[in-house]
Amino acid sequence: MSFTKLIDNKINLKNKQKFVGIIGSEPSKGARSPILWNKAFSKLKINMKMFPLDVKNQNVGKLISSLKQNNYFFASAVTVPHKERVIQYLDEIDMPALEIGSVNLIVKEKNKLKGYNTDSLGCRYTLNKIRKNIKNILIIGCGGAGKACIISVKNKYSKANIHLFNRDLKKLKKFYKRIKINKKNIKIIKNYNTFKKLKKLDLIINTTSLGFDLNIKTIKSNFKYFSPISYSEIKLNKTDNFKNIIINNIIETVDFLKTNSNAIIFDIIYNPSKTIIMKVGEKIGLKSINGLEMNFMQAVEAFKIVNKKIKMKKIINAMK
Repeated sequence: MSFTKLIDNKINLKNKQKFVGIIGSEPSKGARSPILWNKAFSKLKINMKMFPLDVKNQNVGKLISSLKQNNYFFASAVTVPHKERVIQYLDEIDMPALEIGSVNLIVKEKNKLKGYNTDSLGCRYTLNKIRKNIKNILIIGCGGAGKACIISVKNKYSKANIHLFNRDLKKLKKFYKRIKINKKNIKIIKNYNTFKKLKKLDLIINTTSLGFDLNIKTIKSNFKYFSPISYSEIKLNKTDNFKNIIINNIIETVDFLKTNSNAIIFDIIYNPSKTIIMKVGEKIGLKSINGLEMNFMQAVEAFKIVNKKIKMKKIINAMK
């Protein structure tokens, strides 16, 4: 079966055209990677193109199998929500991706598919621009990118107190047990009562989807990340009222966490450029950073893996 029959969007793939993809639920609706990769392909005069591949959960395995058989397929980026799901369909996983348990790049090497993770590298670039004297950190979320950020943070701030919080506590505990960490300074937050024991935070990293546009579905699925009161306690009538309640509760929660006056909020979402969490942080005087650079540098690192002979500086300039 042609892989084009397994995706939900239409692509203009020419006959015998070399290509790379980006696998996700809806990368055709705003993913930045095709813009960056195709700009680099054009400037570096590489006869290749990246296409978004919108695919449902049940078709991911079939799509990967079909791409593997395609002689003109070279690689594919992977985005939400398939970064963990794709692993079972690959032939090999490199060590960083194996530790993280998440893949954001698939490369066809000698008729085998190998998985890589460059999210952690992208996160590291952003962390390197944050001040060094970070002592207390909160990381929210444990999805594909969340895991990558946890690894980057624990490597960068090995002596800091790192607190992990995830909606799915079982998933976080499983990841916590699997990775090599110093359990004395990296701890799981089980509930909001635990927040009371936190010392003043220097850095809050949000890796959840709450950074996207505020809509009922997104807020419902992420609500308990940020509000010390239960979702069932709020009676909802109108969307606008609901948003105001959420915003007010996020403000209360950030204040409740007793962040330092020079604390930083890092939201890995890059679109919108100012997420709700960033706006809340700025309202109470905190510095905020979005995920634009993280996204850019993970794309650069991924492009480099696929095009090993091209120097990093050239790739960066080509993607700008």
